[in-house]
Amino acid sequence: MTDPSVPAYVPTNSTPGGVPSKTSANSAHSIGKQPYLFSLHFKPIVDAGKYLGDRGIYFTGWNVSQYSGVPAGGIDHGSFFNNFAGVGVDLDMQRLAHIPGAKIHFLADEVAGQGRAGGDTGSSWGFVSYYGNHNGFQVREFTWDQALFNNHLFILAGRSMPKGGEFDGSELYCMFPSFLCSVPTTLTINGSMPSFVTSSWGARFLYKPTAKTYIKTGIWEAEPSLKLSNHNGWPGPDWGFDRAEGEYIPTEVGYRTNFTNDKYPRAYDLGFVYDTATYSDPLYNRMGQSRPLYGGTAMTRRGRTQLYLQAQQMIWKPEENGTRGLIVFAAANLMTSGDASVKDGFVAGLFDWGPFASRPRDYVGFVSQTLIWDRRFVHGMNDTMAAHGHNNQWAAQETMMELNYGLNIAPGVMFTPYLEYIWNPDQLGRKTIIPNVNTAIQAGISLNVQFSPAFGIPTLQRVRN
Repeated sequence: MTDPSVPAYVPTNSTPGGVPSKTSANSAHSIGKQPYLFSLHFKPIVDAGKYLGDRGIYFTGWNVSQYSGVPAGGIDHGSFFNNFAGVGVDLDMQRLAHIPGAKIHFLADEVAGQGRAGGDTGSSWGFVSYYGNHNGFQVREFTWDQALFNNHLFILAGRSMPKGGEFDGSELYCMFPSFLCSVPTTLTINGSMPSFVTSSWGARFLYKPTAKTYIKTGIWEAEPSLKLSNHNGWPGPDWGFDRAEGEYIPTEVGYRTNFTNDKYPRAYDLGFVYDTATYSDPLYNRMGQSRPLYGGTAMTRRGRTQLYLQAQQMIWKPEENGTRGLIVFAAANLMTSGDASVKDGFVAGLFDWGPFASRPRDYVGFVSQTLIWDRRFVHGMNDTMAAHGHNNQWAAQETMMELNYGLNIAPGVMFTPYLEYIWNPDQLGRKTIIPNVNTAIQAGISLNVQFSPAFGIPTLQRVRN
């Protein structure tokens, strides 16, 4: 997926994640009708979208606005606003230039607002789902997408981002405003690739032996400087290869169904990431001493590997042929070599799509995520606290939970109040660590507008798994 959306295996308001299947005896369909409060389907816009779509031009985008506050716990109490917007165009090159199976994707996004508001909760990773390296307008994707061999092989090449849902991704994650989007947070923290709001040069190769199975791999330019500086210019200083410090190589195998071929859709995948870029040791300086205590330049290390697993399945439905139901999901990210900040990360949750028959496109979501920090990283944080005169021990893990309710108030428009509780806020964004910050509570609202369904314009199908 490329944007926050509902799950691909429920009646989607965005691009599904796999090859569309023809309906069959196993197909399910939405039985109830959502009571929308309003609609943005204005006839001139709908007609213009259809006119362009018939000619192979599809506009896409979204805007997610979040207003949140920290009423208890954390480091400080207060409120903050963040906004995440994207706009792009997909081109069907078969219609435009008679090139079979070819598409072009362009997408730019902008992160704005108080993006460092973790200063209130004390958690650098538990306060907003679309953490970016900076505020600003930047290119998220500019790729050529080619289908070959009767839609069994798909090659994507250009400027893109594997952490944007290409690997270790689920549409479910973007239904939670506070700390998840596209991928588990561990994949974002560990590794040389920056936040999913940016991009670098890369290619992805996807092979589908059957409609329900896939194998994919890719290689991206590892450019750690993107975590610290922007590339708002066009093309920008980072569009060359001179800043590359290695390669980021993910591989994934998986099984995935949807409501057209499974009344209880499911998705399972297993993946591995090989990151060849250099990185700073979380504890030692170049002399092999504790850097928080003795200072100096961090020891340079190279190469990290990570194994990940994901599972999600609808396990219960009130109507056999309907699409309302309860989904369970879980994920694990396990470092297998190197010393990244997080040793292991775990995600688990429940997602009830259509909790009421009278509102079949609302949802209730609950998710928990635990980050188990690397032993060297914990040692370094303890030394940092000791250097500041504290005898406290830094917590070896951080856990965050969120409960929310999504109201689908209009086609393509979701309004979501949420409540989050954090144990052991990490304080990684602070220059000094405050002892005894054990919990934090955050509450807020999110307004998610997906342009294609909101304005009634068509979407170009793309295949990711």
